[in-house]
Amino acid sequence: MGLQGFDKRFCDLRDYILTITEEIWEGRGIDLIRHYYSEDCPVKTPAGAFRGVEKVVQGTLATLQEFPDRTLLGEDVIEGGPVSGCYYSSHRILSQMTHMGEGQFGSPTWRSAEVMTIADCLCQNNRIVDEWLVRDQSGLALQLGASPMTLGQALATTADWPDAEALVERWRGAQGDLDIDSLGEVAQRYRDLWQDACLDRLRRGYSRAIDAKVPGGRHLRGLTQLESFWFEMKAAFPAGCYRIHHYLDREEPGMPRRVALRWSLHTRHLGAGRFGQPSGAEVVLLGITHAEIVRGQVLREWHLLDEIAIHAQIAHQQR
Repeated sequence: MGLQGFDKRFCDLRDYILTITEEIWEGRGIDLIRHYYSEDCPVKTPAGAFRGVEKVVQGTLATLQEFPDRTLLGEDVIEGGPVSGCYYSSHRILSQMTHMGEGQFGSPTWRSAEVMTIADCLCQNNRIVDEWLVRDQSGLALQLGASPMTLGQALATTADWPDAEALVERWRGAQGDLDIDSLGEVAQRYRDLWQDACLDRLRRGYSRAIDAKVPGGRHLRGLTQLESFWFEMKAAFPAGCYRIHHYLDREEPGMPRRVALRWSLHTRHLGAGRFGQPSGAEVVLLGITHAEIVRGQVLREWHLLDEIAIHAQIAHQQR
């Protein structure tokens, strides 16, 4: 069955998302953004939010000015719907590019880089009508020889940072906060890890051969490396209120079980490490996670957070 309300050339939501992404970026069809995004489409990231298709066009042109050879490799589209004529996609992308122009990351370094992004999109009548996007900005910065902390401190002086509740609201969407207990064991495990530092859940819920990608462009293999990531995150942010705002759990023939969740953690910066000395700053982590589960254990995982935006929240409260 085809997509309801979409061009008949798209056989399913995966085809729609991957095709329009390639046409806009590699095909340089920047004008197609006006066709595939609704006129007042809101776009939310951990570093900011805006509304309107013309700002999507402007942002795309700014990125191409800085990284003119940027290519987007669509790794997966985890989909949901239709619900009331709307489809939901969580689209994981690996971008490869060279820093050739002036922009957010300063003067050209001519360094090559690759960066992971996950975009959650609500799609209706052949258009994207709402979007939440997280890019591994710290991973990109480090490949270009820049400091995520320094960039975050600069961002704190230029961006308008709302309070914690407004940041959580940015990430909510129409579903609000989901009942985590009703979502099942995977969702409960993420809550236990992020909110309560129940790190024993790693040994019980993950394969010994876990393959994980986490912020800072890091590729982790095995439980020891994965635990190190969690130790540094929970040292900095030991407790908080964890919420899931959207959740997809897909099982399809010939594929592992795939889960996608958009989530927030309202916390405080109480420990030293990756984010500097403890500041006591009130911080909201806005993330998207993908996981592949085989025989009840997480075998592959992707955690997307914008660490530059986290540094900016900390710096903003220290001003």
